[in-house]
Amino acid sequence: MNEAGRSTEDGSALLRSMRSTVGRESTTFGFSILVTVTFAILQVTQGSPQPLQIFSYAAGAVASFTLLEGVLSRGFRRPMPQHATQTLTLGTSLNIVSVLVALAAGWGVAEVTSGVVAWAGAPLVAGLTYLLVEGLEETLAERILVSAGDPDAQETSNQDA
Repeated sequence: MNEAGRSTEDGSALLRSMRSTVGRESTTFGFSILVTVTFAILQVTQGSPQPLQIFSYAAGAVASFTLLEGVLSRGFRRPMPQHATQTLTLGTSLNIVSVLVALAAGWGVAEVTSGVVAWAGAPLVAGLTYLLVEGLEETLAERILVSAGDPDAQETSNQDA
């Protein structure tokens, strides 16, 4: 233990920092990959975009998070809880599933729509799908850890949310 009462058993400062960064940024990393490859799918299916389509794409991608944050925070009035670190780590390690499923959803939209609707709709649907599947991955991680006897697997940073 150090003077602040925190464990120093994690090793070097670099290792602790890397673990913190990876654990904190996994969802963001997966979403970044998703919006990049969704753009590529749209470019293949719809051709090179014009400025209005690029703005539509950006709005659709951001709207997925905004919509879910609004719903899950009950109109932006409640805090958004976070799972315990070990649950997040296991859940987000499955990001390949959420990215690929969400990419398929975005591709589906790109195949059945065109123009601004495709450029806004594909990232919106892909983003919503990504967040839904990532939520399922977190749920699976929680269940795996609970069944393994982890007493903290169901803990969140805000229990009343």
